[in-house]
Amino acid sequence: MIPSHGTLAAAILISAISLCTDARAQNASEKIAAQKSTGKHYVLPANKDTVQWGWYDATEIPKLVVNSGDTVSIETWSHGMDEVQPGVAIAEIIKLRLANDGGGPHSITGPIYVNGVEPGDTMEIRITKIVMKDTGFNFNLPGKQFPAVGLLASEFPEGHVEYFKLNSATMTTEFKPGIVLPLKPFPGTIAVGPDPNEPKEKAGPPIHDAKGRTSTLRPWKNGSNMDVNELQVDSILYLPVFQKGGLIWTGDSHCLQGNGEVNLTALECSYKAIEIQPIVRKDLHTEWPRAETSTHWIFMGFDEDLNEAMKIAVRETVNFLAEQKMVPMSREEAYSLTSIIGDCRVSQVVDIRKGVHCMIPKSIFTKKQ
Repeated sequence: MIPSHGTLAAAILISAISLCTDARAQNASEKIAAQKSTGKHYVLPANKDTVQWGWYDATEIPKLVVNSGDTVSIETWSHGMDEVQPGVAIAEIIKLRLANDGGGPHSITGPIYVNGVEPGDTMEIRITKIVMKDTGFNFNLPGKQFPAVGLLASEFPEGHVEYFKLNSATMTTEFKPGIVLPLKPFPGTIAVGPDPNEPKEKAGPPIHDAKGRTSTLRPWKNGSNMDVNELQVDSILYLPVFQKGGLIWTGDSHCLQGNGEVNLTALECSYKAIEIQPIVRKDLHTEWPRAETSTHWIFMGFDEDLNEAMKIAVRETVNFLAEQKMVPMSREEAYSLTSIIGDCRVSQVVDIRKGVHCMIPKSIFTKKQ
């Protein structure tokens, strides 16, 4: 939570987190809005002040105030405010799930307030580094108690948990003797502040609690529990902004996940640091989350109905192709190209709102600009 350089930045931060939410953010913004970003680096540790359990609150006091282009190394915790640790029995995990009724199991670090960003802007988030902690886990909740949680809940009436030792030197873990898994860490949950016009839930517990907070259970336009496994180091995420300052959270850290995340959880883990670089984009309008890697553009859709999620992701893909200037094309041509080369994958089916992400390879564009 303390900047890694300079007393002036620390003084500004301390000032920024000593007042009420809006006044604090506006005060800090007024002090340094006129300053050109110098690409400062900050560290945000995980503790009981900087981590919230399962809910986004747009009135939460910012834990850090940064400029566009600064970088932040964020520590994350495991589920249930870091209570899920090696040796914890499935019965205790069930108690943790029930203890936060309606909220997600996720421990989310934040929020981070980014100066200059306003509702309607796009937040570009570059993921520049991930340093894992050394343990991970996977569990399914008992289907007899949670009949709608997990794709095959009725076939697995008993809960089960596995713990893993993670080797950051080889970037592998042993599933069991004879099976070694390659680790590919990415944030399962990364979000900006909640959308005040998010539609009412079609299934599952209420989206909002009595305090007006938003559950981390579902993915939505602001990102949240997307579980898109392409969001690894050197990827870029683009999220539409709904709150002044953006308000960035991350948690639900993953070290490996198959598309679908079918039993409810990935290889869940936590990070010593996930380094991000938020950049305010006033020249880019996005309605749904999108991302890019060195090899692909990625377009996302979320809905309780998997077919609707697919339609959103495909429509976003077609829109991008029809609007890009590298090789101009009609909307009909964009639809055709999406059908020929677009790779649409099921991100997850276990977060109430199901997810699809469609990938377009950059390599097909051969015209030199």
